[in-house]
Amino acid sequence: MTNRKQLKRLVVPTSWHVGKKKHKFITRPRPGMHSLSEGMPISIIIRDILKYAKTSREVKTILREKRVLVDVKRVKDPRFIAGLMDSISFPDINTYFRITLGPHGRLRLIDIKKEEALLKLCRIKGKHATKGGRIQLSTHDGRCITATAEGTSYKTGDSLLLEPEKAGISIKEHFALKPGASALVTGGKNKGAIGNITRIEGVVVTLKSKKEEITIPRRYAFVLGNEMPALRVEPSASSASH
Repeated sequence: MTNRKQLKRLVVPTSWHVGKKKHKFITRPRPGMHSLSEGMPISIIIRDILKYAKTSREVKTILREKRVLVDVKRVKDPRFIAGLMDSISFPDINTYFRITLGPHGRLRLIDIKKEEALLKLCRIKGKHATKGGRIQLSTHDGRCITATAEGTSYKTGDSLLLEPEKAGISIKEHFALKPGASALVTGGKNKGAIGNITRIEGVVVTLKSKKEEITIPRRYAFVLGNEMPALRVEPSASSASH
């Protein structure tokens, strides 16, 4: 009988940077705010990526002692899925990471400062009008955000710089999908590339990366900021990504 809490390592998404031959099975994430290809279980991040634990039992102990935060919220479930643009904080050791995309579209963790762990970039996937003249926005990580009058200027494909808080979410800044904007490629053969948008024609977006000009479907463009990313999405020169 198949264990619903496990996946065979041979069939995990290519975005997971984990070994496939050492063990037969790996933890299956609980359905959550990210898709399977854009997120990983927090247990795999702690044990296999960061090497902060050697066994699943050690991971559970770390989580049970409330030592781990994802987007400033305590996480206790080993199968909790953390994904693209989430911040992962270990306040006890003053260490903070963000999940981004690296070469070949693999999820990776980069070191960030404590201040950046309090912020998050989210791509707007949907927009709907609600009663009272408010706008409801759905984001790439499954959030539903209610905006007031200024929400009318937000469009699908734009990004928001959010400040997740215990009492809710505060929108700090809005970045439009437009020429000149910095963007991350989230799908296709160029997944993980970063560049500046040069033109938008219907459902096609063209970016100029460090190496070449890239043409991608509009849905694969994740706006990172105006001209430059609003948050760090690549490892600094003095640190390595995980």
